[in-house]
Amino acid sequence: MLNWLYPITCQLCGEAAEASLCEACLQTLPRVPRPICLYCGAPVAGEQIDAYHCPACAGKLRPFELARSALLTDDRVMPLIHELKYHRGIHLAAAFTPLLHQLWEETPELAHYHQAALVPVPISPLHLRKRGYNQAEEIALPLAKSLGMKLIQPLVRQDTGIESQTYLSASARMKNALAAYAAKKEYQEGRRVLPDKLVLIDDVFTTGATVRACAAALKKLPGVQKVAVMTLLRVSR
Repeated sequence: MLNWLYPITCQLCGEAAEASLCEACLQTLPRVPRPICLYCGAPVAGEQIDAYHCPACAGKLRPFELARSALLTDDRVMPLIHELKYHRGIHLAAAFTPLLHQLWEETPELAHYHQAALVPVPISPLHLRKRGYNQAEEIALPLAKSLGMKLIQPLVRQDTGIESQTYLSASARMKNALAAYAAKKEYQEGRRVLPDKLVLIDDVFTTGATVRACAAALKKLPGVQKVAVMTLLRVSR
């Protein structure tokens, strides 16, 4: 009855759809082009001497095994991400699930993570109070259901006095992120045990500082051996 009274339409083309983004529009959004660095997932131009070491990740902390992203930025994607992240566009999280599920199936390296758990990157208590939700968790929930995997939230974001990393340099982002993310006490003390493989979920990969800090925190926990990263968006630099 609700669908009849308030039919769902695609946010891009305006046509009737089963979700806020129709399949046709989803398939036209810009994917991360190949070839990519097999470590950080950054698109690379020309020949690359080491498939697991590109300029985007050179000299940086390497606590995760691989990172992959579904989309690149353009004038259609960015308004959708901003709505999801800042304007209560929670309905878009499930609309993007088919893209992330497809990315999972197209990434052979993730075959080893079929018994892993998804871990959304946490946001600060201040942001949670302002927004009322964590966009990474909203992305992870339908993806976990689609993949038939568990979702676990062992991390917290601590207050560093810096509300947003948006305007920080890459080195400042990393320093702030390492201070910001930590595991909950019950996981640190081993009272709650995690699977040996985990997949971090976030909305955007910019410099990678956030997911590197989160992966480093997870790798310190008992039993955790491997951490992969999946994000909806990759910001090219």
